[in-house]
Amino acid sequence: MSKKTFLIPFCAALCLGLCGCQAGKVWSAMLVILALFPLALALWGTWSYIEYLQKQKRRPDRYKKRPMSPITLGFYGAALLLFLIAGLVSCQGSPSAQPEETQPIVTTPTEPPVLFNPEAAEANTPEAQGIRWEIFESGKFVSSYLRETPIRFETAESYFELPGICTFRGNNFRDTTAYGTAQITEKTLSVAWETETSRLHGTSWSGSGWTGQPLIVQWDETTRNNLGIYEEKKAKENLTEVIYATLDGNIYFLDLEDGSYTRDPMLIGLCFKGSGSLDPRGYPLLYVGAGDVNSNGRRPRMYIISLIDNSILYEYGHEDALSQRHDNDDWCAFDSAPLVHKDSDTLIWPGENGLLYTIQLNSQYDPEAGTVSIAPETPVLTRYATPRSGVAEYWYGYEASAVIVENYLYISENGGMFYCVDLNTMALVWAQNTKDDSNASPVFEPVGEEGGYLYTAPSLHWTKDHNNSGSISVYKLDAITGEVIWEAPYQVYTQDGVSGGVQSTPLLGKRGSNLEGTLFVSVSRTPNMGTGTLVALDTETGAEKWRYVTDFFAWSSPVAVYTDSGEGYVILGDSGGKLHLLDGSTGQLLQIITLNGNIEATPAIFENTLVVGTRKERIFGIAIK
Repeated sequence: MSKKTFLIPFCAALCLGLCGCQAGKVWSAMLVILALFPLALALWGTWSYIEYLQKQKRRPDRYKKRPMSPITLGFYGAALLLFLIAGLVSCQGSPSAQPEETQPIVTTPTEPPVLFNPEAAEANTPEAQGIRWEIFESGKFVSSYLRETPIRFETAESYFELPGICTFRGNNFRDTTAYGTAQITEKTLSVAWETETSRLHGTSWSGSGWTGQPLIVQWDETTRNNLGIYEEKKAKENLTEVIYATLDGNIYFLDLEDGSYTRDPMLIGLCFKGSGSLDPRGYPLLYVGAGDVNSNGRRPRMYIISLIDNSILYEYGHEDALSQRHDNDDWCAFDSAPLVHKDSDTLIWPGENGLLYTIQLNSQYDPEAGTVSIAPETPVLTRYATPRSGVAEYWYGYEASAVIVENYLYISENGGMFYCVDLNTMALVWAQNTKDDSNASPVFEPVGEEGGYLYTAPSLHWTKDHNNSGSISVYKLDAITGEVIWEAPYQVYTQDGVSGGVQSTPLLGKRGSNLEGTLFVSVSRTPNMGTGTLVALDTETGAEKWRYVTDFFAWSSPVAVYTDSGEGYVILGDSGGKLHLLDGSTGQLLQIITLNGNIEATPAIFENTLVVGTRKERIFGIAIK
């Protein structure tokens, strides 16, 4: 053994001290280094003692046995004590010193990397399409705009925080027609219940019409007890409420289970053609737009309604000086189903007056106190004009509901253009010419995180010939560039006020189901004036997989219901009052049931129950078996 052997614990202690410094334990490191000194002296004393023992062993007559020096043992004890204190300080902090006051570390949140970033192809720039685009903030024109709290929507699956269908086609991608899955064994439809509606006094508006999709929500217990519903309904666990704004000027509130009232209907007195929306955060707020003037000349407008006491909190858009729509008594309907961006508390609502509204709501919901309020700010909005926009034809306005992907809004307009708008700058990114009046809402198909496709189709209106016939196309568009991927043309007929072509929203087969890769489109007034055709198109090529011809044309949008195993069934209502159940993969007819009146409205599905209204003043609950 040599003196170098005793350097090992010394080096170990030194490393321990340096590690303490590296970890930021300054007091611990200082104590370890301090302990090195008594440890070094103890090691030196130990070495001297060992040398003495070796001499004593060789010359016992000269060197007598003696114990290790008490001084050496004392040095060991001191070093051990310092090491123990250092360990405690390392875990708990120094007991003998107050921690230094530190400033909190402030970091600027970094936006996630922008993957979805539309940029117009050369032919689709606003300039190339001749689009005039204007932005207004606080009622005044601005040359540019940047939203203070950025909008960025998450995935469609996370849009609504409660079970149910909260807006037209379910979410911001407009790709969901049903909540949950259904247990389907008999492959049949049957009427489970029906409820009467009425007619709007002094008008031709009756029952439920286009687009007319009901909203369905299963409220959480706290919110349910805050609602202005009947006491027996408050006590019903897992109450699922149907909220249906109809053409007769009422909003109906029904129990999904049996169609009974959950509260009294709310009479607004203006017809509701659109579907409305519930607040995606689960707040008890309803956003719904009126679709026409009433017999007293009261003009349509957007409404925000508290579902706690059924009071109107806000109405707007019926007298907007910025509107460029000057036909039909300065038309200002709000058929589009709006969307709400949760984080920025922004309401996004396209209007048929040609304005795209974004409104800071300043909403507050206190579930414990049972109160909800809003304090809307002056909208930031846009307006546009195309080379063919006018009063007599190619009207201004948005009648469809918008798709929103992250911060990009996609929508068609009455003049036959399709737009991509950056909601954070309100700038028009690209425009595509789809040639005719577009009332159908688009649907979005994501592809990875960087791209996706849009499916859209117009009705036959402006481009009809003297025989009231013409060609329209179903389009697949690149969501990034606006370019046409494919178009599928159809020869159709039309009639003033009751158009042919595509009035309904396409249905995209659910990913992971047997309908994935299929787009279902209801084309009205083809092959004849009074008939319709449901086509199943290959999303890759636009080629037909199958077609199903109905005796009556359909404005109602097709819907799909899926089993747990992903087997999909398509249901279509037509203007003859028939509800068709089809095998979605083959187009095979499984059943037809006849309801009371034209099924112009679009159904919504909650598990095994479908709800839809008819023009003949009925709302039906349909059991899917």
